[in-house]
Amino acid sequence: MKLKNVLTIGIGAILAVASACGVDAHAAHSHKGRPPMPGEELKQLNKAIKSAPLYMHDKQMYLDSLTMHYRKLPETDHRGRWLSALKVSEAYLPVRADSALYYSELSAQEASSLENPSLLLQSRIARINSLSTCGIFTRALEEFRSISPAEVPDSLKASYWSAGRKMYGYMRVYVEGDVQFFNEYTLRYFQYDDSLVGQLAADNPLRCFYIAERMISQGRYPEAKSHLEKLCTTQAEDSNLYAMAAYQMALVCKNEGDQTAYASYLAKAAISDIKGCVKDGLALPTLAEWLYRHGELNLAFRYINFALEDAMAGNVRMRTVTIAALLPLIDEAYREKINASRDELMVYFLLVTFLLLVSAGLVVILMRMIRRGRATARKLARTSELQESYIGHFIGLCSTYANRLQSLQKLVSRKLASGQADELQKLIKSGKFDDDQNEEFYKIFDSAFLDIYPDFIENINSLLRPEEALELKNAKELTPELRIYAFVRLGVDESTKIAQMLNYSVSTVYAYRNRMRNRAIDRENFDHDVMGLGRDKTTGEQ
Repeated sequence: MKLKNVLTIGIGAILAVASACGVDAHAAHSHKGRPPMPGEELKQLNKAIKSAPLYMHDKQMYLDSLTMHYRKLPETDHRGRWLSALKVSEAYLPVRADSALYYSELSAQEASSLENPSLLLQSRIARINSLSTCGIFTRALEEFRSISPAEVPDSLKASYWSAGRKMYGYMRVYVEGDVQFFNEYTLRYFQYDDSLVGQLAADNPLRCFYIAERMISQGRYPEAKSHLEKLCTTQAEDSNLYAMAAYQMALVCKNEGDQTAYASYLAKAAISDIKGCVKDGLALPTLAEWLYRHGELNLAFRYINFALEDAMAGNVRMRTVTIAALLPLIDEAYREKINASRDELMVYFLLVTFLLLVSAGLVVILMRMIRRGRATARKLARTSELQESYIGHFIGLCSTYANRLQSLQKLVSRKLASGQADELQKLIKSGKFDDDQNEEFYKIFDSAFLDIYPDFIENINSLLRPEEALELKNAKELTPELRIYAFVRLGVDESTKIAQMLNYSVSTVYAYRNRMRNRAIDRENFDHDVMGLGRDKTTGEQ
């Protein structure tokens, strides 16, 4: 019962510490009003992140094949090298902006050697796109303004307006906190957007996307949704256009108040970016921010770090700046969660330690109880043996006396029948029968006692002075004084009763007892010590 009370108090103390530390696992992970997580999409996104190195490996193999083709071309084949370098630049643009810039400049050099304005203009547009992606806006803007719209042929107008749209799109995001520049760049962005849409064919999927994006900016969400749903169902899931459409679809869902669908489309867009090895995607950091707002700090921390690593690997400075603005918030919240988890783990550690200590205590107690049980079992077995011995010796003694009584009865009958009464009376007065019976009784008693208490002599000697130690001439026969103290050991302490049992005179018993006391180390307590020989001092049991 005491052990139970200790356990109850200990656990109560640990839980009190947990409450004081503010550690509550359920409270820590519960967020009232949190929308359902898009479980399947997040699961697929996690798989895509895990497989990202494989996607990048395949992409790099493709890029290596393009660069190898460029290097194998003869230096005199300026047109072939121009076209090859331009393809490498365009292929590298979503993956590694600095490499795209490098090959766009090589393409421009080859075009200059050909003295072909149209080819050079294509290379310059590719360089503007690379500079914008790298975040080198000053050079990009300078390059773009150096091109007169009037000198751009119709075949390149879409590419030209697309480059301007992309450049101002990046620039307005970069200055989002500055209203003046943001409004100016947004105005330019939509101007180039209008010009670009006017250059594209009606059935061009890009035109459909640009129109939907403009509708969203104007708040025309239902109309934009129909365009985007069409794109999401017709475009390949690993295409860049699908990723952009899914991102815009997420904005529509957010406006409709469907937070789960919003996160779901962000995840789809992020998966598409990862599969396509697009390093300047905005879906994953946006999803990380949404998860952070809704308490999913582990995923948020993982996604924002992956997005940052991707942007840095692709040298996309624009996205790096955007992600860097979110990272401190998510990182701080994540660290706070880790610290809270450490406090929680410490409380659990203390609780487990306490329970282990209690368990160890219980094991020790149990082992003691087992040892005591075994000792008790041995004592019970020994007691059973003693009882059997008692019964055996008692039956043997009774049988001996019965036989002697029967023999005496026959002798008396025979003497009386033959008229020898006087001889019988003389025989009885001689004491021969008593002596024989006493000797027989002593032998039986000595044998039985030493059988039951084999250490009796050794125990008696432990109470005597060393020089007074006793030795038996016959290992199975006690001396008169030891026989007297055998009865004392059995609990018969009165000398008169001992004298009657042993057929000694009372004075003889006193004499033997005094002689033994004089040999004892502790004369006054000798009799008491003899009575306690071989007994458990705590329980008094044999």
